[in-house]
Amino acid sequence: MWIKPLRAGALTLATTIGLAVIASASGASSSTSDLPAPTKTAPVVGTGTADPNDLGSPKLVGVRTGRHDRYDRTVFDFVGGTPGYRVAYGNLVHGGTGDPIPLGGGASLVVVFNPAFAHDINTGATTYDITRVLNPKLATLQQIKFGEDFEGYVSAGLGLADRVGFRVFQLHGPDRVVIDVAHQPTQPFGTETVWLGSYTDTLINGVRAGRHPGYDRLVFDLGTSEPPIVFVAYRKSSSTIVVGFSGRNVPAVVSGPRTVQFGLPQLRGVSFTVHENGTASAFVTTASRHGFRVMVLHQPTRLVVDMAY
Repeated sequence: MWIKPLRAGALTLATTIGLAVIASASGASSSTSDLPAPTKTAPVVGTGTADPNDLGSPKLVGVRTGRHDRYDRTVFDFVGGTPGYRVAYGNLVHGGTGDPIPLGGGASLVVVFNPAFAHDINTGATTYDITRVLNPKLATLQQIKFGEDFEGYVSAGLGLADRVGFRVFQLHGPDRVVIDVAHQPTQPFGTETVWLGSYTDTLINGVRAGRHPGYDRLVFDLGTSEPPIVFVAYRKSSSTIVVGFSGRNVPAVVSGPRTVQFGLPQLRGVSFTVHENGTASAFVTTASRHGFRVMVLHQPTRLVVDMAY
């Protein structure tokens, strides 16, 4: 999102710290015909609809996968209602031995269904073969394996290309549990100045970072529904990226330590300066001058800066 006119304080800040302000911009459009990409990565716990008095239900009878515009989808088909579930990033293990089960991809998303069965408890007949390995090789979803079908627990692991946002929900008629995993951002990395945001308060609740395949990610946790006016740019010919914040409140609010060291391949650290005119700057130290990309994620609101290496 590109905003103009820009607040005078933001332009002053950009000039003060030695940035070349680039006036041209390009935007991206998105379709509203499908759900947005999920952005949350915290564990998800859900309660099923199966009758607790119906022993041996719900039964897993199928697993399907498919690619959508912004995410990959896995559908677990059940009969007899849907089970309770917990979905979280972690390690898939063999239910009998506890041995880890490797999954293709850079991250593992594990789902545990309970009560659930992949067999008929009366006849012992298999309703879904958990020894089967699925290799959809989609944009994010690479592989699916199962860990156990034992004493009312069925576990499965989704091998993902990277640690991304996911969501979980239930559908009925027939009964299904759905897991969507986001695609990686498609916007290219570049070195031109990026402007975005709107005229709201600058409330930075904290900063964190993580390593991803091919890039490091810096996340600013914000306390507003949308970011304030923000610019992101390299400082002249150096390898320092400056993230400038300009909002309504004076002074800007930056919580947590003013200097944080990360020591990642590209992202080394960040330090904050709060200026008297209500603006704030984050000076991001990088190993070398490479491309970056900037995104805004919501629920909660986060400003994301990815740095390629």
